[in-house]
Amino acid sequence: MATIAAAPPAPLVDRPDPGLDLGALIGILRRRWQLIGAITLSVVLLATLTVYQLTPRYAAMSAVAVQTQKTQVVDIQDVVSDMAPDTATMETQASILRSSALMGKLIDRLKLDQDPEFNPAVEAAQGNFDLLKPASWFGERQQYKAPVEPLARARERTRITQRVRKAIEISVVPRSYVVEIRAISEDPEKAASMANSLADLYISDQIEAKYEATRRASGWLEERVAELRDQAVAADRAVELYRIQYGLVGGVSGGVDSQQLSEINSQLILARSERAAKEAQLSQVRQLVAGGGANIETSGAIIDSPLIQRLREQESEVVRKLAELQATYGERHPRIINATAELRDLRSKIGDEVRKIAASTANEVSVARAREGALSSSLSGLRGRVGASGQAEVRLRELQREADSTKTLYETFLNRYKETREQVDVQTADARIIAPADVPVNAAYPRKTLTVGLALLVGLIAGAALAFALEKLDNTVRGADLVERIGGGSVLTFVPIVSGKYENPEDVIIERPQSMVAESIRTLQGALSLIDVDDPPKVIMLTSSVPAEGKTFISTSLARVFAQSGKKVILVDADMRHPRLHKALELSNEAGLVQVLSGKGQLADVIRKDPKTEVQVLTAGVGAPNPADLLRSQRMEQLLGLLREHYDLVIVDTPPFVPMTDSQNVARLVDAMLLVVRWGETPAQVVTNTLRQVRKLGVPFTGTVLSQVDMDRHAQYGYGDYGYHYSKYGAYYGAKA
Repeated sequence: MATIAAAPPAPLVDRPDPGLDLGALIGILRRRWQLIGAITLSVVLLATLTVYQLTPRYAAMSAVAVQTQKTQVVDIQDVVSDMAPDTATMETQASILRSSALMGKLIDRLKLDQDPEFNPAVEAAQGNFDLLKPASWFGERQQYKAPVEPLARARERTRITQRVRKAIEISVVPRSYVVEIRAISEDPEKAASMANSLADLYISDQIEAKYEATRRASGWLEERVAELRDQAVAADRAVELYRIQYGLVGGVSGGVDSQQLSEINSQLILARSERAAKEAQLSQVRQLVAGGGANIETSGAIIDSPLIQRLREQESEVVRKLAELQATYGERHPRIINATAELRDLRSKIGDEVRKIAASTANEVSVARAREGALSSSLSGLRGRVGASGQAEVRLRELQREADSTKTLYETFLNRYKETREQVDVQTADARIIAPADVPVNAAYPRKTLTVGLALLVGLIAGAALAFALEKLDNTVRGADLVERIGGGSVLTFVPIVSGKYENPEDVIIERPQSMVAESIRTLQGALSLIDVDDPPKVIMLTSSVPAEGKTFISTSLARVFAQSGKKVILVDADMRHPRLHKALELSNEAGLVQVLSGKGQLADVIRKDPKTEVQVLTAGVGAPNPADLLRSQRMEQLLGLLREHYDLVIVDTPPFVPMTDSQNVARLVDAMLLVVRWGETPAQVVTNTLRQVRKLGVPFTGTVLSQVDMDRHAQYGYGDYGYHYSKYGAYYGAKA
């Protein structure tokens, strides 16, 4: 038996996944566009139906500016100071706008507690029509009745307030002093009214808060002023009574004794000075008198005497005359004698006058000493009386200070009370409305166009994500590169799916010889012929990894193609467990390979002819007790040797290679083994396990055939094998079937 040494299958190498490039991503989108489109359309339709079922809501917005400067109506200090619009203050104002107090005022002003939008109990009481409630078919409009119990009323009020608060959005515009009020309602006019009313209530609340604070301050000041007035009067009365009691007049230090003490003390000081001056003058005069009148001009008292001055002038005149006479006459001349006598007389008078001045000065010294003694005696008496009244003055000064402090505090509170009373009716808010809300024209929710657009985007993303996920989860064999990567050798051909109406798909080779299916089988024929041109394989087996891979179809079609080319071909069905070859060729299976191998029949008797070609057929037969033993027997080897001698080509259709050993027993007897893999159905891991078993047994593995290939989808994967070109040039090969 001649055999052809076929190349062993490529080693199984776990190559890294090259990942998805741009072309691969586009290919996935092309292949899964129907799934992506279906998901996108579903999401868009669902979103559209949902959007158009929702009740439209309208949003109206008003804006309030917190003023950094306040209009000063009167030039007095406010009881409530102006706000400093920093971040904390702006957030505080926003919280005030969200407060339950303002929400309650808004509910009361617009009667939102009677509005079904915010109080579902009103709608229920009115008995609106409901198809599922027959009682509402003839319903009469009822008057809503608020709960009577306080707890029930409080709960209902809380629920209404919460709904109203949810319908109003308060936000502070960044880097500004503006607070925006956005009200949402089913009624556009109601939305505008809510926004404007809340802004107006906020302004009014500020004015009321200031008015109330000023009013309370004014009332407190009025009471405090009355108390301070009584205290001031009482303090003044205490000062005056104390002053009268102790005879303290003229102010805090105005006692009579104190004044006299001060005056006498001053007089005593002057008297002492005067006495000291007189004593000094007297001592000087006495020294001059004792000195004989020399240097008499040095005494102030003598110099100040008019008489002495005149005498001194006369003395000078006589001295001058005497000097002139002495120059003319002698010492005994009468005129010189008279002049000398006159000079002596003048000097005697001056001496007498000096002595008088000395006596007068002595008298003045005595008087000064007496006056000093009297003043000193008076001062001693007054000091005793003033010492007694000093303690009284201390207490008086204390009372006076208390009285002055009380009066100052009273005047301060009185002035502030008058200012505050003037402010009660003059209050301005620290905010103003800068943008009243207009009635919205378009609904803010739902935003139909945006929602549908987003749904379209979400649908596309979801569809693409699902497509990528399915692509990643798809571990089936779809291309020659994957077959080669897992060790499946070369892909000898791609057999397309048979389309069209045929009683048996195998007849496409005969009825449509120019079809892509027929061309793919001829491609396999050529590949087998080129394995060894000089000695091509004569015994070829076809197997698969799992059932329903298309082995029988390819075996039958390959045998018919070889027969059409003039070869003498026999087709053997070695799948004794699930034979199908006789059904494909419409032959009887009463006797076949089982009978030949078991010795119950002759080969010539069981061989049949294909009704439509010259192919000889050996069906599987029936009644095989143990197919593996028959295929492993010596008879099987002898049978194949006999067929090799009488036929140009023997094609053996075998069952799946694992887990049964039927195909493994046949593989050691053939020249070439082809592995049939169903495109897009057989997992790559299953094929890998089969190839591992093939390598382990060392059978003549030739290559792989991809069967039932969807050429259009295969082209979408962008593979560069010739299966890709089948789809592009299908018109060249004829009909796809």
